[in-house]
Amino acid sequence: MMRRVLKRMIDKRAGYNEAHIIQALFLISQRPVGRMNLMGELKLGEASVKTLLKNLKDNGMIISTRRGHELTSKGKAFLTRILKMLEKPKEIDISDYTVSKENYAIVVKKASNKVKMGVEQRDEAIKVGADGATTFIFKSGKLWFPGTNEKANENLTEKVSKLFELKDGDVVIIGSAKNKYKAREAAIMAALSLL
Repeated sequence: MMRRVLKRMIDKRAGYNEAHIIQALFLISQRPVGRMNLMGELKLGEASVKTLLKNLKDNGMIISTRRGHELTSKGKAFLTRILKMLEKPKEIDISDYTVSKENYAIVVKKASNKVKMGVEQRDEAIKVGADGATTFIFKSGKLWFPGTNEKANENLTEKVSKLFELKDGDVVIIGSAKNKYKAREAAIMAALSLL
């Protein structure tokens, strides 16, 4: 259902995707945010951000005030539903283990049964212009590569565990790209493939 709501707010001609919507909601939830700030944080042009904001307003998620855009009660409820399934993506310095220098990690809660080999998440990241995504399943205090009996490096597990409170069955996805904005977008889009 959440994916359906997100897709309803997409205007393919405007050049933004579901990850941009989620990131906008995260930003607006922290404080009132203006269009210019969103343009900078999302790395989208003015026309794209105007359309994104219009669609958020039309769907009752935000209102405009003199201080900037704020979440409505409907927007807060929707974001709460998102946060029950996903942790906010966080920047992580692990370029020794990934395909690019900038990396963002995200957790999809209790989704290990939906992961096949992790290729599907990588493909979602590549579709948005990232260099890739790496998927792990958290089990027995360790990160595991899906579909194998291979554990991730202990140092990597330690770094991820410092960012998130992981539970058995959680999935960790690391989006990788040449810039942090694209890495964050990749992580969110890859995570959405499991919802």
